[in-house]
Amino acid sequence: MSLPKNIPQDLSDLFQQMTTDFSAILRGNLVGIYLWGSLTYEAFDETCSDVDCIVVTSRDLDDREFSELDNWFKNAGEHNRWVKRIEMRFVIDKEFLDKTSRCCGFYHYTGKLVRHGSDGNPIIWMNIGQSGITLWGKEAKLIAPGISDQCLNDALLLELNYLREGLASNVGDQTDKAFVYNAYAVLTACRILYSAHHGVLVTKYQAYAWAMETVPSMWAAIIRTAKENRLKNTARRRQSWNRMPCAS
Repeated sequence: MSLPKNIPQDLSDLFQQMTTDFSAILRGNLVGIYLWGSLTYEAFDETCSDVDCIVVTSRDLDDREFSELDNWFKNAGEHNRWVKRIEMRFVIDKEFLDKTSRCCGFYHYTGKLVRHGSDGNPIIWMNIGQSGITLWGKEAKLIAPGISDQCLNDALLLELNYLREGLASNVGDQTDKAFVYNAYAVLTACRILYSAHHGVLVTKYQAYAWAMETVPSMWAAIIRTAKENRLKNTARRRQSWNRMPCAS
């Protein structure tokens, strides 16, 4: 098993428990367990980053597997604080980019395992191919499919449209939720622009530095403010997060 560098011990413990228990629950159906997102860029922020995971199976989860995994999340969440940050998808091997494929997911905002269709998101697999971390199974670089330039550009445009819709819905909204989303959206747009130009993925702050040197000056103030607002929110969340008890 490979683990990210400089992560809290209780998060490392969760990954260890996950690999042991998932291999027992899924048995021959398990192909691999992988990390992606900020954990793979050494950009993980304990106060606000999601714990992004992908579980690859040889077929869709059957009823027993689904039920036992759902119970695992409920039980693990009572003992480990990081379960509240997990964003995990269960996807079928060799169907990663197929939008008709079946998929399951545990998302911290729902707190339960759900069945849904796949969005065939190539950005996840580009991340896994570049820098994904293997917790169990075949090496991440070997499991990830190749992503064409057209496939990546289509996905980036779709993500940009999602951000546009989110920002439009927040016009006039003075809540903390809107404040956080708007900063996230601007910095994510910088990442999208960087990936469109260079064909690779980088962190929000790497994309921010590039954008400040690249985009027309009329946008610089907005981008700078987005970073400042994200840092302010991170500081507030750090104070709250540090008051939470660690897992026993």
